[in-house]
Amino acid sequence: MVEPLASPAVIEFAPVGGKIAVLRLIGRCSHQNSACLAKAAELCEAQSGPCSFVLDLERCDHMDSTFLGVLAGLALRQKAQGLGNLIAVNVSARLRKILSQVGLSYLMDIRDQPPPSGAEQDIVVDESSRVALSRVEQIVHMIQAHQKLIEVDGRNEVEFRDVLKCLSESLARATAHAEPNPQT
Repeated sequence: MVEPLASPAVIEFAPVGGKIAVLRLIGRCSHQNSACLAKAAELCEAQSGPCSFVLDLERCDHMDSTFLGVLAGLALRQKAQGLGNLIAVNVSARLRKILSQVGLSYLMDIRDQPPPSGAEQDIVVDESSRVALSRVEQIVHMIQAHQKLIEVDGRNEVEFRDVLKCLSESLARATAHAEPNPQT
């Protein structure tokens, strides 16, 4: 894979043949770049059709709940397509704990070996390729991500109830500001 541009968070990805694609997550994965994960998966599948994803987490520092929710959506979609579990390699003890706490470890095969090599073409999606979302779209994206975490493990509902309430209130405010006031 090509070296990423200097950035606090980068997602490198490449189809490696046989309906497999590697996603290398570098830096701090959060709500600010979670849409890039979805974009990377979409671009891989546009090139190769539905594929099994291998996540290389060796240089991933952290994942917030929104990013975990997008990852959950990717895992659920892959499983529904009959392609098995996501594979995660080079996972730190800290990230293993986070993945386990939200139930993603049940949808992932966490392995110690490195990802497949021999990518035909390397593509980098980094913060310069950030998906532009409006404030309303960003809030909806975050709500959907947290709902995926609840879908993965019902116990997450208690954990993220307040987050979803706050996001719903933010969505109502953002929507009210986005629409013209009919009383004027």
